Amino acid sequence: MAKELTRAEFRFTPDAQLVLGVVAAAEHFGQRKRLDGTAVLALMRAAQEACHSTFKLLSGDDPTLGVVITEFDDRIEMIIEHKGEALPTAGLDTFLDAASEVASPGELSGYMLMTLVDRVQYQTAAGTQRMTLVKNTPASPTKK
Repeated sequence: MAKELTRAEFRFTPDAQLVLGVVAAAEHFGQRKRLDGTAVLALMRAAQEACHSTFKLLSGDDPTLGVVITEFDDRIEMIIEHKGEALPTAGLDTFLDAASEVASPGELSGYMLMTLVDRVQYQTAAGTQRMTLVKNTPASPTKK
């Protein structure tokens, strides 16, 4: 029988207080997967900064942010999606340029994000912008 995935889903308007729920969920998933304290804090910061920096991209009739955090055997994935402006850090050149520049407060550079998680993926489909953050986790002990 396949293992059922554990996940948390959020959908909210741009409100910094609501981001705290996403941050708490990131902490919970990091602890469940036995990440060390530094890795849990990095995951929490990535969640918070990614949500906050996406707020300014929201537009249209439905300015909401969707976040889905899913636990897999070997990783935690956090999908942050919205309708609105495209994500500005979609190319390798942007990541490299960001390494030499200081991001302003509330602005998440691709380079900084890559110091907090193991992989970042960007996708645009049908007007929806999606950023996926991936944090690898220690191997789960096998049951005998």
